[in-house]
Amino acid sequence: MKWKDVSLKVKLILYIVAGVLLVLASTTAMIISTVTTQEEALAYQQAIQMAKSYANEFNGDMEVNQAIAKTIATSMSNYDSSDRAEVNNMLREILVSHPTLLGTYVAYEPDAFDDQDSFYVNASGHDATGRFIPYWNKMKGPIELHPLLYYDTSDYYQLPKKLQTDVLTEPYYYEGVFMVSYVSPIMKDRKFIGIGGVDVSLYYLDDILSNVKAFDSGYAFMTGNTGILVSHPYNKQWIGNRTLYDFGIPEISNAADEIKQGKSGHVETIDPNTGKIVVMFYEPIRTGNFSFVLVVPKDEMLAGVTALQTKLLFISMAAVIFMGLAAYFTALSVTRPINQIVDGFKRISNDAVNGKLDTRAKTDVDIDFREIPQGLNEIMDAVITPVRDTIRVTNALAKGQLDTRSKLDVQGEFKQLADTLDNFAESLDTMIKDSNSVLTAVQNNDYSHSIQVHGEGDFRILTEGIDRTRETLDEMMTERRQIEQIRKKEIHHRIKNNLQVISSLLDLESDKFQDQKVIEAFRNSQSRVISMALVHEELYKSEDMESIDFSDYIIKLVNDLSHSYMMDTGDINIRIHIDAIFLDMDVAIPLGMIVNELVSNSFKHAFSPGDKGDILIDLSFDGDKFTLVVCDNGAGFPEEVNFRETESLGLQLVTTLVDQIDGTIELKGTEGTRFTITFK
Repeated sequence: MKWKDVSLKVKLILYIVAGVLLVLASTTAMIISTVTTQEEALAYQQAIQMAKSYANEFNGDMEVNQAIAKTIATSMSNYDSSDRAEVNNMLREILVSHPTLLGTYVAYEPDAFDDQDSFYVNASGHDATGRFIPYWNKMKGPIELHPLLYYDTSDYYQLPKKLQTDVLTEPYYYEGVFMVSYVSPIMKDRKFIGIGGVDVSLYYLDDILSNVKAFDSGYAFMTGNTGILVSHPYNKQWIGNRTLYDFGIPEISNAADEIKQGKSGHVETIDPNTGKIVVMFYEPIRTGNFSFVLVVPKDEMLAGVTALQTKLLFISMAAVIFMGLAAYFTALSVTRPINQIVDGFKRISNDAVNGKLDTRAKTDVDIDFREIPQGLNEIMDAVITPVRDTIRVTNALAKGQLDTRSKLDVQGEFKQLADTLDNFAESLDTMIKDSNSVLTAVQNNDYSHSIQVHGEGDFRILTEGIDRTRETLDEMMTERRQIEQIRKKEIHHRIKNNLQVISSLLDLESDKFQDQKVIEAFRNSQSRVISMALVHEELYKSEDMESIDFSDYIIKLVNDLSHSYMMDTGDINIRIHIDAIFLDMDVAIPLGMIVNELVSNSFKHAFSPGDKGDILIDLSFDGDKFTLVVCDNGAGFPEEVNFRETESLGLQLVTTLVDQIDGTIELKGTEGTRFTITFK
């Protein structure tokens, strides 16, 4: 029987069931793999956390022991009574108060404690040297006092003496007891005089570690920095006599290397005690250069993972069976008579006539009929795609998004529709951009940029209107500049003529007097007028007659005045603080004359020859008004002066110029002279 002779119903059932089985099988495999990996990682993390927890706990105990030793040494460094009995009582009390300690002690250099060693030779707690070396310990159970032994050669005394720092010894045997010592140096006036310390039996640690359990049969032990076994729950003969390197197992030797470097980690290896495959976790105990080791059989640690895999497999098999049955019944329901397919096509055609172009034919039919719904769907797609794209472009153009274009790859009249819409959008975009560039130029006072794209119809009316407006503004601004130039020239010539007349009158009037002081006053006034005329002439020659950089203007004016007066006034510091302000010439010139008059007054009257003077010129703008301050540290000026009735020609001129710019003037003359002029 050929495949093409198989009924449509059978084909659908086979296809659906096979597809569902394939998807479920692959999905199940991925789920089992992912979940078991996560569970395995969780089991490892649980063991690592357990190792870290125990390591931190033992580290805390060792920190306490180290602190006790340091406390003993610190107390003895500050101890001045030299009472051996009192120190012995203190050591015994510390040992009684801390049951986990094996012994407490101090050991002094010869005659370093009380200079009485010769009186204590072979006394209780002393040896033949008489040195103060009491060792309170529980070596044999009850607390006893003995003299310390081997202090001339053992690390517990020689290391802190040499290093003069806290020491935690490597594990060692003392009188048959496996222990470690926490020792601190006793320093007096920065000189080593002895040690204070405590001993801890490693058998005590072994008792605690032997009770640690992990999972079902996991156990724990401790090693030193060199890999030596400090404890072991099953092989006590290994303690202090065997290192991790002695087992000859590469993984354990690698772990010993990392323990020596103070690292944490885990290795999978063979347990030399049981022969099982185990995972060995190791965590450093920072205070004592020890390492806590947790040994867990791998099958116990991953027992939960194995059980989970089994459960997931059963669940997945049940799901596959269930989905297979569901696929079978689904296939049966999908097989419909051919007339149902025809009814479906009729529904599509009715929707299309009514403008609903989204309806599509179902193509999951037998191969003999599949080309019919596919062909119909292709026709509907070919119609709806350009229609929707046209709507999209039109809406975008209506929202001002003029760079929107049709991106369809179509043919025939559909392409003509898209190209027409793109051409319209392109023309509109070009015309708008050209008009915006002209308007932007006009806003920046550039009237030379004319309209290049005029458009058609109403668009042409718009663009030509913009261009005519630009031309009108250009003509108006040209006329304005011409008028302004004429006005500036008139003002310049009027000021220049006035200054020349004033200078000539001052020269003529000075000839009428014989008093040299009067003549000198006329000459000084004439000099100021000439200085203002020169600055004004320099200003008129500048390119910008509309507004004046007042800071530059004042600097030039003050430089001219300085050359005229500096030889008579001595060392005068002139400070100019003027904001970046541009002023109209009608304001800048009167304001410059005011500064000229006030600074000249300071040069002439405020300082005696050789004085160390200080003159400040400050002009600021707060957004509403300008404030000009001219002040000096000279002899001062009477504050009660009436600016309108004063006999000072200079102040009368300043008052007149302030009125000219609609400003106000204030004077403070108590400590130097300070003029404050405010104007808008």
